[in-house]
Amino acid sequence: MTPNSPAAQKRSVRIALVGNPNTGKTSLFNVLCGARQKTGNYPGVTVEKKTGTVPASDLNEHSFSLIDLPGLYSLRPASPDERVSARVLLDRMEGLDRPGHIVFVADATNLQRNLYLLSQVRELDVPVLVALTMTDLLESYGMQLDVAALEESLGCPVVPVVARDSESVAAFRKRLDQFVNESPRPRKHLQYEPKVEKVLDRFLSQARSHHDLNRQEAIQLLYFPENERQWQPNEAILELAEDSIAELKKAGVHRPSALTQTRYRWANDVVRQTLQRSATKAETWKDRMDRFLTGRFTGFASFLIIMAVVFQSIYAWAAPAMDGIEWFFSMLGGLVGNGLDQSPILQSLVVDGILAGVGSVLVFLPQIMILFAFIAILEDSGYLARTAFMMDRLLGWTGLNGRSFIPLLSSFACAIPGIMSARVIGDERARKATILVSPLMSCSARLPVYVLFIGAFIEPEYGALVAGATLFIMHFIGLFVALPVSFVLNRGFLKTPPAPFVLEMPPYRLPLLKSVLIRVYEAARKFVLRAGTVIFAISILIWALSYFPTENPQMDATRAEYAQKIEEANETQRDALQGEMERTLASNRLEGSFLGQAGKLIQPAFAPLGFDWKLTVGILSAFPAREVIVSTLGIIYNSADEEEGLKLTLAGATDSSGQKLYDPLDAITLMVFFALCAQCMSTLVVVQKELGAWKYAIFTFVYMTGLAYVAGLLIHQLGKLLL
Repeated sequence: MTPNSPAAQKRSVRIALVGNPNTGKTSLFNVLCGARQKTGNYPGVTVEKKTGTVPASDLNEHSFSLIDLPGLYSLRPASPDERVSARVLLDRMEGLDRPGHIVFVADATNLQRNLYLLSQVRELDVPVLVALTMTDLLESYGMQLDVAALEESLGCPVVPVVARDSESVAAFRKRLDQFVNESPRPRKHLQYEPKVEKVLDRFLSQARSHHDLNRQEAIQLLYFPENERQWQPNEAILELAEDSIAELKKAGVHRPSALTQTRYRWANDVVRQTLQRSATKAETWKDRMDRFLTGRFTGFASFLIIMAVVFQSIYAWAAPAMDGIEWFFSMLGGLVGNGLDQSPILQSLVVDGILAGVGSVLVFLPQIMILFAFIAILEDSGYLARTAFMMDRLLGWTGLNGRSFIPLLSSFACAIPGIMSARVIGDERARKATILVSPLMSCSARLPVYVLFIGAFIEPEYGALVAGATLFIMHFIGLFVALPVSFVLNRGFLKTPPAPFVLEMPPYRLPLLKSVLIRVYEAARKFVLRAGTVIFAISILIWALSYFPTENPQMDATRAEYAQKIEEANETQRDALQGEMERTLASNRLEGSFLGQAGKLIQPAFAPLGFDWKLTVGILSAFPAREVIVSTLGIIYNSADEEEGLKLTLAGATDSSGQKLYDPLDAITLMVFFALCAQCMSTLVVVQKELGAWKYAIFTFVYMTGLAYVAGLLIHQLGKLLL
């Protein structure tokens, strides 16, 4: 088949992107695949799998199916994420074949570190292309790299690529297409000392008569036999391996360090031959900024200021878009309601159930998008890694370290990926402690709750500045509570030993706009899908529970009371009384509904926190997903002053005596309760999957809900005494 034949043009090639963490691998994946990417889980594990496609075009005649493997440092993995990548590359992932081509992403400014893994990847006998990133930073680092000499030393093609440069990406796609056409195997392998090579060559020549082994698989069998027997059931090969291991022991080269030292020497030699460094490196503005942003005092101060600006912006910038979404759903509800006025039940289902429920959650989409945009910008710029370095000082007394802060920080977006990212923690007890406190971080699902009650009770009375500060404080309550909880877990139950914190700092760089937009798009898509599936279903269920039974004695009494008033009133007064009667009847129906009865039954347990039966129902309904409380309250209060929106409706809600139902103290109590409670079924399921037992999920639910209740009780009761 020639490269330009129709068959070749239709060929789809599977390519794995492989590399150390912080090499620009994900940025390259994003610019190549754009929005044509999807996430899922690898077969049998909870590690996230990211795949994407690069369609055929003028730049590349083949289409590429890319898989972005989790970053790793060695094919002898130290964490669950690394184990997945190693299993895929060694063709041990059940249900997923090893990709036929590998793009190894290497950071040109940290070449020596990258070459250790590359020396192992080359031994897989799969076509390898090295994508050399960060080449635009070489000059500022005082470096000069001879790419041609590097390609000769590595024995495989090397292609510089700068993800933010469209011309560079286009050239890379052309070179990738050529690489696929030629599919060159690495021209040479790393040569170990003669005693090792002698045994390795003999073993490979004998084993290949039974099974097609590559060089890296042979090394795994000979140097790590206790871990490899499960992957190689061929008894003949295992017998040959035992004989070869005996030879290695006899020669005194049976320890893995014999290979490790050779790999590092080779990496040093390659760098020395291909990379030149200037004698002195002038201090740049980035160096000075880094000292400021990571200083003992200036680092923490700047972190708090940056976070305050982020949350103030979330609150202020999203307001116009939120008003627009609220207006749209109000208009849509009016139009649909008029079209369904012949069927009251269907009208109520669509307007009061579906539109009021889903619409009251979607109104927070602009804030979710702004939050994820800031997170993507701070992460891609290299700043978030530095916050982990700073937080190592803060977390040390709790038994955690800076590596734990990365999952905690991720949990501010969503606890699920935050918990999953704890796989980077090598110590199992430290990983457990991190997972158990990660749900305390204030995730984006809590944001709609905060914004609703801050907008209804805090901003109108105290102004936008206090409202923004309240939002900032609410997001960090969980972190402050997590510190003593971590101390108790690590020192009291898990007995976690101190562990050194090692983290490679990525260079400061301008975030790639395309990567930021993709992150925002993915977050928005998941949020909308959640509103269109889970929240949609729960909204219908809550509507049904709040609508039926349609009649009760209280409604009959209301009709009788207003019938006499309307009969005695003049024409102008009758319209007002009629509207008042309809709202009262709706309130009577809700109070006598299945939902109202359940809320009244459970409400005494929440009475010390100042929650009435309506807020109690909202809390119970939010267990599947925290933001459902907004949908629930939207349905419960939809019958009164719909055009004013849920915020004003809550602020103006009164009891039968005309007294306001809620005040700022009630709002703060509820927000603190939601900041600490375990109102997320999905998070508890992930805790169970990651730690392998339901006892951890149950423990998480019990201790978080207990903390939330006690904190809410103290705030409400002390607040009543002081106010």
